[in-house]
Amino acid sequence: MTKALIFDMDGVLIDSEPLWKKAIQLVMKTYGFNFSYEMCNETKGMRVDEVTLYWKQKLNATFDSSQAAEEIIEEVVSLINKEGKAMEGVKETIKQANQRKIPLALASSSSMKIILTVLEKLNIKSHFQAIHSAENERYGKPHPQVFLSAASSLSVLPENCLVIEDSLNGVIAAKAAKMKVIAIPEQQEVNLPQFSIADKVCQTMKEITLD
Repeated sequence: MTKALIFDMDGVLIDSEPLWKKAIQLVMKTYGFNFSYEMCNETKGMRVDEVTLYWKQKLNATFDSSQAAEEIIEEVVSLINKEGKAMEGVKETIKQANQRKIPLALASSSSMKIILTVLEKLNIKSHFQAIHSAENERYGKPHPQVFLSAASSLSVLPENCLVIEDSLNGVIAAKAAKMKVIAIPEQQEVNLPQFSIADKVCQTMKEITLD
């Protein structure tokens, strides 16, 4: 039985994955790198500081990875305020949880600045009893710590938590935390065999029925 529902944020609550890709491409272009869609997907679900460090090392680049991460965050915040839209089924799933008195938590790789921007943009902050950013953890996803912290905040055992994720790194993190996980991958990723580790794969959140 589900005793807590934990949402990822990017690509789950808000259609922000295209905005992240746009922000990464814009910032990296200022450093002389043209990023493809596939390159952006390579680090999907990771913390932004881990993303910029990953690419600095892989590209043997000289840019300051911390500075690049801050620039990407600022760009994402700006894009969310301008273009951010809720994913299909978000409000219906929150309503289901409220009706069943299932507490909600948010566990995201994004910075708290971006998390608060999204919750305010969608006007849903009041529904969450716990909000966690992996920026406050030693490791980001696919490490499970951000999910474990969320469960602890709600005083619910990990095995009684259900996670909704869109990225493979997020699904791996949720399973490593011994939680059940529903994956809602991007359309072009929905048939990837790697997502078979999820307890269920859905096309949209509208397919989710809480028990």
